[in-house]
Amino acid sequence: MGTSLVLFRFREIEVRVHWSFLLILAWGAFIYRNGSAGPVAGALYGIFVTLLLFVCVTLHEFGHALTAQYFHVKVTNITLLPIGGVANLERMPDKPIQEFLITVAGPLVNFALAILFLPFMLFFMTSQLGHFPSDFSPVLRTMQRPGTANLFTYLVVANLFLGLFNLLPAFPMDGGRILRSLLAMTMSYVRATQIAVLIGRLIAGLLAVAGLFTVNIWMLLIAFFIYVGGSAEREAVESKAVLRYFSAAQALTRTAVNLYASERLSRAVELIMSTYQTDYPVLDLAGKFIGVLTRPLLVKALQSSGPDTRVIDVMMPADEVLMVTPAGTLADVWDLMASSGSRVVAVKNGSEFLGLITLEDINEFFQVMSASMSKTGNPTPPSNMTSTPSSQPSEHTPADA
Repeated sequence: MGTSLVLFRFREIEVRVHWSFLLILAWGAFIYRNGSAGPVAGALYGIFVTLLLFVCVTLHEFGHALTAQYFHVKVTNITLLPIGGVANLERMPDKPIQEFLITVAGPLVNFALAILFLPFMLFFMTSQLGHFPSDFSPVLRTMQRPGTANLFTYLVVANLFLGLFNLLPAFPMDGGRILRSLLAMTMSYVRATQIAVLIGRLIAGLLAVAGLFTVNIWMLLIAFFIYVGGSAEREAVESKAVLRYFSAAQALTRTAVNLYASERLSRAVELIMSTYQTDYPVLDLAGKFIGVLTRPLLVKALQSSGPDTRVIDVMMPADEVLMVTPAGTLADVWDLMASSGSRVVAVKNGSEFLGLITLEDINEFFQVMSASMSKTGNPTPPSNMTSTPSSQPSEHTPADA
């Protein structure tokens, strides 16, 4: 989302709009251009009502976000896209009832908005018709025409549609997450996710078929979003379930290489070319951990300063490196790295530095352990996998492949 523009912040939540949002404004102008108000006025009205629609979408996402904050779940941002909005939560809560309440809050906001706009719709309809409407179909047919009654009718209908459509049990839409949270009250979180994603894929298939037959590009995009988003969520939940069985100490490479503060970047270049290790702990002459030289920092420093630069001048200081204990689970380490955007954490037992864990380490560890667990047909690892080995890294020796 690097091409997103920050619109404003509220309760420490950034609201961003992706550049592709311009496509939906152009679409709104296009479909309203042939109205009775003329092409220019119709196009401007189409842009106006589309913006109002996305105000409602933003409020929907704030329903999720503020409820998440109530349960002490950090929300980093809300991003508006042509197919809707996304509230990016740092994590989902462990309790299914909390996930249920966070998820259902979004559609409830839309239903509340529909109720709020309903009296205005009825008032302006009555003023326009001269009597209380007994038949809403004429106004519904003319919603695209500029007018106060038509505008409030649009807002009521749009919010009802947003609320009901999001309740479709198609993961990762709200309805799919609600289904997952309800299932998780009676079965494992992993199994509940698998069932919710399967149902979502079936619905995505139906939407794709309908989109092809009706030549509806938005329906095809939503089907794609449901399929890809559901698959990503299932993989993440299954991965996290495996990683919960293992401690941070078990992911440490005992043959990892250390660098010293006084060494030059040329030493790191030699190591990165001859080993599979890409991120290096930095120690002082007394053996104390003082920082990390990551691959991105190394590449940037080589481009700007050259290979004779000292490691200490370009490293990430120790006080900026995320710290975890050796007993913490890899699932917690993964969550910490994902929420912070960091590619590396340091493992310390009190004041004793044990080593680094990178995203690559976790991925490789997961691949090996999940393969071993699936081979045995046992959802839990054998006892010999759950012991905690000695994890003190050695100096200047090649890392294991």
